[in-house]
Amino acid sequence: MSTRAIGRPVPLFASLLALFACSHSVSPKLSDLCGGYSVVQHVVLVVDTLTARAGPASQRLAGKQYPLTINLNNILNPRNCDDRAGEGAVLGYLPDVLSSAVTSRKQVMRWDVEGKNLRVDLNPGVIDNNLSFTLPMNGTAGRWSMSTLAGQVGWGRLLIDSTAAR
Repeated sequence: MSTRAIGRPVPLFASLLALFACSHSVSPKLSDLCGGYSVVQHVVLVVDTLTARAGPASQRLAGKQYPLTINLNNILNPRNCDDRAGEGAVLGYLPDVLSSAVTSRKQVMRWDVEGKNLRVDLNPGVIDNNLSFTLPMNGTAGRWSMSTLAGQVGWGRLLIDSTAAR
């Protein structure tokens, strides 16, 4: 199965993210999102399960690992995080069965803080082909899941990538 680059933001959005990153401090800690920081998380997506509903060849991906970089921004008002939400981008390579959930979207990835977790929705407002991440605010390992109209078809872990260049 081939891989595709995910998180290919339109050039304008990429320029805005770069400008925003240059004008604001960057942190590796999720808890800094509401303190005026952009946050960059390096994670490894581990495929624990892909059901038969995910496609005929998906089961052979079990156990595979894919490094990703998650860029999170509170663009509207970085120091006032009352809505505890923002936008971002995910960069990395995933197999087609997972990348199809994010390469078809027309909107920007969204994140929001729910209790002690950060929830990242890579295809907001869509119930088919939706890849989502849940990351604990304390920086420990998180979870990912993929849902289609048939329900949840895949899930696994998001491990903090301690080998990524900081």
